[in-house]
Amino acid sequence: MTADTSVPAAPSTPSTAAPALPRHDAMTLVIPLKAKDGMTPADFYDYWLNAHVTLPPRFPGLRSVWLHKVALEDSLWPAVDGVSMRPDEQDTFHGVPEATFATMADLQAFVGASRVQMEDGINFLSQEIGYAALGPNSETVRDAIDPAPDGTDGHVRHLVFLRMRPGSSVAGFREWVDGTLVPTLAAAPEIVKLRRHLFEELDITLDHPGVEMTKPPERQYQAMVEVVVGDEAAFARFTGSPAHAAAARVLAQRCAAVHPARVQRCITTKHDGRITLAGVRGVAVADLIRRLGARSQTFDDVSREFLPPADLVRG
Repeated sequence: MTADTSVPAAPSTPSTAAPALPRHDAMTLVIPLKAKDGMTPADFYDYWLNAHVTLPPRFPGLRSVWLHKVALEDSLWPAVDGVSMRPDEQDTFHGVPEATFATMADLQAFVGASRVQMEDGINFLSQEIGYAALGPNSETVRDAIDPAPDGTDGHVRHLVFLRMRPGSSVAGFREWVDGTLVPTLAAAPEIVKLRRHLFEELDITLDHPGVEMTKPPERQYQAMVEVVVGDEAAFARFTGSPAHAAAARVLAQRCAAVHPARVQRCITTKHDGRITLAGVRGVAVADLIRRLGARSQTFDDVSREFLPPADLVRG
């Protein structure tokens, strides 16, 4: 690999021709994280995005990982009548990584190699709840934006976690999500990315010692949809549209809880098997390098001091 003298650039505006959607992975983990008791949000984000963040991408098996820095209190999603719109304090969360594994063997390779990452959880987490979606139960319905964002775009993102009403069947709820909710949302032209996950009942996949990793079925989620629009003006158009009104009606019919978390930043630390600058150096350092145009920090002879250049991806 030769030295690249370019500065990682912010994603361009979406093109009219949507890129090919990614293949299905064997497993996708969507992992709400709650800060350690007594830890300030600022310290949580600093530790997660700068100390812990450089560990997971280094281990084998992990295909891609996106970090969603979220704020439930900043949600712009309109209330749905008769439905819980915020989790109770015991179930609140501050960050949501999404990790993908192309095969189950890759997942086992990651689990077997990542002991130091698991042991690091106790330093900043009180909860790490890993929702698993198998194969096509994670589906990208639409994606007209950068698939590996560096956290500098101005998109309005929400992760909308869904809990079915008591007495509902999982199979029936999944059929409703795919047959009614997703097509209803997809009818909104303002949505530039729509991704949905259908979750299995909680089982401990990644074991962080000393961190709460499960909860009773009545407090679990069964699905999540990621809804991304271009900006706040586009979000206002979306929430005033017939598609949103229809989505609100069907959500009220089938959900006990609709918990939308506003994504303050979405940052990729590994994409399609290759580590990004943020994954190598941490988010704060990657931001500083980008902001100051410090191109020499992206050269191979610098990067190889941190890990082999073959594992890097620019941007």
